[in-house]
Amino acid sequence: MVSGRLLVVCKGDQALEVIDLASGTTTARITASAFTPHEVAASADGTRAYLPIYSDVFLGQPGTDGRRIDVVDLVEMRVADTMPIEFASRPHDAVVGSDGLLYVGTELDESVSVFDLSSRSRVGRLPTGRAQSHMFVLSPDVARAYSANVDTGSVSVIDVASQELVQVIEVAGKINRISISPDGSTLFCADQEQPRLAVIDVTTTDVSWIELPSCGFGTAVTPDGRSLVVALRGASQIGVIDLASRTVVAQIDVPSQPQEIVVHPDGTRAYSACDAARQVVEVVLTRHEVSRVFPTGVDADGICWAPMPVGER
Repeated sequence: MVSGRLLVVCKGDQALEVIDLASGTTTARITASAFTPHEVAASADGTRAYLPIYSDVFLGQPGTDGRRIDVVDLVEMRVADTMPIEFASRPHDAVVGSDGLLYVGTELDESVSVFDLSSRSRVGRLPTGRAQSHMFVLSPDVARAYSANVDTGSVSVIDVASQELVQVIEVAGKINRISISPDGSTLFCADQEQPRLAVIDVTTTDVSWIELPSCGFGTAVTPDGRSLVVALRGASQIGVIDLASRTVVAQIDVPSQPQEIVVHPDGTRAYSACDAARQVVEVVLTRHEVSRVFPTGVDADGICWAPMPVGER
């Protein structure tokens, strides 16, 4: 039995959907407090989700800019609170760090903002030094943050403790999503203009490339560090890369336009929201095949795995 839940952001419906993986059913649909959420993060115990409210437009367009984060109660299935941001920032990506703090990309401020979840207050600013810092990852020890800056095609390296920008790594003409290996040694992001995947050594900051069959988008590394799963959005496929040989070992046909990739903590399955198809797909990595497809609302995009709260297991 597959454990936990998937949290799926349906941008077009301004909603967060909750999919129970054991039963394969959607158990809740929670409307956000404002337009439009794009990404979601879950607390370590599965009782809360954090839903940044981005904007009423997409990346790079003029419009009304978000300045809040919804706090969703995943037991009562409702928006329980909002965390204000004191300036219009287009908050986008969200990560709950192993230090218990919430990190949220505040792209108009060219930063990742740090929030204390007890006080619901902003307690830090990690400068990216570049516009459109749309997505980011943290190192496993939360010593560094790495932001993917879309139209400048660069990755910013930020020291979390000092809150200082260390370096900007030039990667390609345009990038988007970014992932990190479980040991924190390597970053991955797909070139949005050529079918290739950037592999960045965090120690040397050298950039090398893995050729892809088509342009990639979201990526995630399996917990054992051996494979990388990539959304081949235009081809409507999910690719699996063997990282030892740096070769694509599988191309799996999935519903239209997979976006973000999430790998289950047990490493057996990967998930992606396929926004054009209004579905989430589950791929069994040991067999390189689709096992289940879950219906969603409009423009399913951001997705994360969350454990079941203790009382519901």
